[in-house]
Amino acid sequence: MKSSIGVAVTVFLIVLGIWLADLLNDQSNSVKVTESVAAYSDWECGYQHTLDCKVVFETEVNKSYPVQRIRYGKDFMAVKVSQVGISGWIYAGKGVQVNAEPNT
Repeated sequence: MKSSIGVAVTVFLIVLGIWLADLLNDQSNSVKVTESVAAYSDWECGYQHTLDCKVVFETEVNKSYPVQRIRYGKDFMAVKVSQVGISGWIYAGKGVQVNAEPNT
């Protein structure tokens, strides 16, 4: 019984460590916005025909934002940024320059 609890705790700590490493890696990047782009409420808004996508704010032109999180969809990279305490997801492409390489 004690060994199975030890294994469960070890597995949990390994998974937690991997997640934290991924989070810190994302947060070490920044994104520069050269045009005003919409920031959406959910990263999955990058998929076409996604319902319930709301614009939470418009980014400021020629401003760099620290990255909070990065998500990769089938054909896009979503980047979570914050402006005036509101978080939203923008998409790499026209007007958005991300200094991160896709994970492989």
